Amino acid sequence: MALLVFFGATVAVLEWSLGNSLARARDQVLEAQLLAMIAVAEPGEAGAGLELPEPPDGRMLSPGSGLYAEIRDAAGRPAWRSPSALELALELPPPGAPGVRDSWIQPQRGGPGLALSSMVIDWEFDDGRVESYRFVVAQGLETWAAQRRAFRLGLVGWFGALAAATLALLAFVLRRVMRPLGRIEQEIREMEGAERDQLSAGWPEELRGVADNLNALLRRERDRQRRYQESLGNLAHSLKTPLAAIRTVLPEAGAAAAPQVATVRSELGRMDRIIGWQLRRAAAVGAAGVGLAPVPVVPVVRDLAAILDKVYRERDVRCDLELPENLRFRGDEGDLQEMLGNVLDNAWKYGRRRVRISGARHGVDAITLRVEDDGPGLAPARADEVMARGARLDESHPGQGIGLAVVRELVTAYGGRLTVAASALGGAAVELELPGG
Repeated sequence: MALLVFFGATVAVLEWSLGNSLARARDQVLEAQLLAMIAVAEPGEAGAGLELPEPPDGRMLSPGSGLYAEIRDAAGRPAWRSPSALELALELPPPGAPGVRDSWIQPQRGGPGLALSSMVIDWEFDDGRVESYRFVVAQGLETWAAQRRAFRLGLVGWFGALAAATLALLAFVLRRVMRPLGRIEQEIREMEGAERDQLSAGWPEELRGVADNLNALLRRERDRQRRYQESLGNLAHSLKTPLAAIRTVLPEAGAAAAPQVATVRSELGRMDRIIGWQLRRAAAVGAAGVGLAPVPVVPVVRDLAAILDKVYRERDVRCDLELPENLRFRGDEGDLQEMLGNVLDNAWKYGRRRVRISGARHGVDAITLRVEDDGPGLAPARADEVMARGARLDESHPGQGIGLAVVRELVTAYGGRLTVAASALGGAAVELELPGG
């Protein structure tokens, strides 16, 4: 658009410049004709008036030729008229001072008009008398208008062709220039879909630094993720050994400490489940990773529900699944297990007899997961409080108060949203909005 405006403005400026040049040229031609008339003028017969025995330009002899001339006396009466101007009425403004040339344009019905120029000369005759005569020359503007029109059409045509060629060239160059950007976009999309590990080589010099830096960033991220996985895996394995030793020693505590032993066994079981989750999760950092394939949600939910049914066997909780089979989460499977594990654990823990898990696609690239229970519920005003790390609103159930805080941190890392509201079942409803695939 800017290029078209530029070409249009250029055409307008050039056409305006040509018009000025043609006007100056026309004025110079009229001035030359006027001076030539004055040069060849002679007194008439018996020294009365002035006339042009031989006009300086042959066109003045042909009627309708486009070049006209006349001489007027001081009273404004024609003293001589060229044959070409016999039927032409020239409208003259008041004369100027002697020796000063005047120029003007006379409109003409049905035509472009006339360009006129005149000059008053004080003519001294042989007998010594001096009389003022006004020399007038006029030229039709048809020729000048035709030249300007032809130039304008040629200008528009040439500049139109030049603009089309320039746009075509720009389109070709931009396509060549933008092709590497389209390629890098495609490869990034492939990395998001876990189809490649890094960007390929062979980039133009302008994009080589970007590709190299991005590949280096990906390598550092994978190294950090691997070290984090190994560290957390080592921690989990190192904790399992002392837990096993404690379980071995507990039977020796005797019957006198049976209540305490039962409590310790329960807490040991909970610790074992947490460590098991961490080992399965393998400490994946999910939201910070790149190139994660979409994870089916239904199998993860079913596995977690089966584990919680065993853990809370005495609760006899009924779980209703209302999840589409094609529901996909774009992220790390361990992160999905961590988020749903904490939310479902609370539902089994605080629910009475029923838990409902539903989900749906939300737009093109998002999903919504909703976990509801029929427990005591949670006041909406305390939703932020319960998601704070270490917060526990119900001290009657064991726990550390970090479950929902961890969930919120992971959801936020994925650019999603976590909300807690009242459920139609009578308890709490926890809703997670996450990226979908």
